[in-house]
This record gives sequence, C-alpha cells and structure tokens, in this order.
Amino acid sequence: MSKILVALSALLLLIFTPSVKADPIVVTSGSLTVPGLLRAPQYSFAGQNFTVTGHGSDPGAAPTCFPCKTGDVLGMNGVFAGTSLGRGSVTFGATTLDNVVFSGLFQFTASPVVVPGATTNISLTSPFMFSGSFFACPLEVGGLNCGPSTQIFSAQFVGQGLATIQLRFVQLNANGESLYDLQSVTYNFDSAEIPEPMTITLLAAGLMGLAVKRAFRR
Repeated sequence: MSKILVALSALLLLIFTPSVKADPIVVTSGSLTVPGLLRAPQYSFAGQNFTVTGHGSDPGAAPTCFPCKTGDVLGMNGVFAGTSLGRGSVTFGATTLDNVVFSGLFQFTASPVVVPGATTNISLTSPFMFSGSFFACPLEVGGLNCGPSTQIFSAQFVGQGLATIQLRFVQLNANGESLYDLQSVTYNFDSAEIPEPMTITLLAAGLMGLAVKRAFRR
C-alpha cells in the first residue's frame, strides 16, 4: 500500500508541479451581465483581496437568439475578450487602479437549455464553470491599447456559479409556438471552492511524506 501511495504522489507532483507558478484568483462573488441582444457586458466580481468592475465596448460571444421560440436549444457558453472587456477599475490588496483598460479572456462554460412553451416571461438557468486571463493597462490618449509592453497588472481567474437567461414572452406564432425576446444573460458567481494547482501539489507532497514515513516504519 505504501508503494502505491508513493507512486501516486510522485505522479501527481510530476504532473502538476512544473505548471505551478501562482494560484489563480478564485472568484467567489459578483456577476457578469449582457443586458440584451448585441449589448456589451457589464461586470463586477471579487475574490480574496481582489475586485474588478468594468464594462465592454462590444458584445463578445454571448448566448443569443432572435426571436427565441419553443423548442430552441440555447447555448449558454460565453466568451469575452479584448474590447468586450473594455475598461473600468481593479483593486488588489490596498491598491486601486481607476479608469484603466482591460484585456485578456473571460470564458464561461455551461450546459445548453431548451426554450419551453409558455405565455409568460421565463428564466432559464444552467450551472457554469469560469476561467480567465486578465490584464490592465493605462488608458492611452487616442484609443484603447493593452499590449504586453503597457500592462501594469495581470491575473488568472477561476470560478463557478449559475447562468440565467431572461426571456420576455411576445406572442404565439401560427404553429402555436411561443416567441420570446432575449432580455439579458447573467453569470452569477458563487463561493464554492475550486481545486487549485498549488493545493494539489501540497496534497501530493503530503501524501508522499506520509507514505515514505509508513514505509520506513515497516
């Protein structure tokens, strides 16, 4: 049994240790909302000793349908990058950067939902997983630019929560199907813990130490 623990722990260390640079920030609260069809996202979320608030200047790749009707399968994934992250403010520790430009990638992965038949406004939900890379740069005169040479802050994100799409009932079509307008899509983060590379590495090291100790005792 000790040999198995040693081998398993060594494998975990081999897999994860080379990739460990710094733990990503776990987003535990806040949300990102796309307030309508072809609208840019607005977001404010937080993790330990970190908050960011921003608004994009283009819609990115958000869930969409026009019109939405009974039986449609709506993808709930969302991808926002570059100018869809826009600008805003970021606080880390005791430092706050206001009116800065954001770059990077926010990726939400969620299961699709099916539009039901109804004659009222409806909300459809799906759990999501979130990952992202994030960069902040000073606002330059004449345009938004956040390249590697101008970045003053960077971070990696992970998180999870519940995605909600709001649909407004419009009418029944000739086939008796309900037609809806898409009102908004919101990704609400929750505080569930997510395993991080450093945590896995420490666990593996602990298991290896325990196994070696048991082997020597025998």
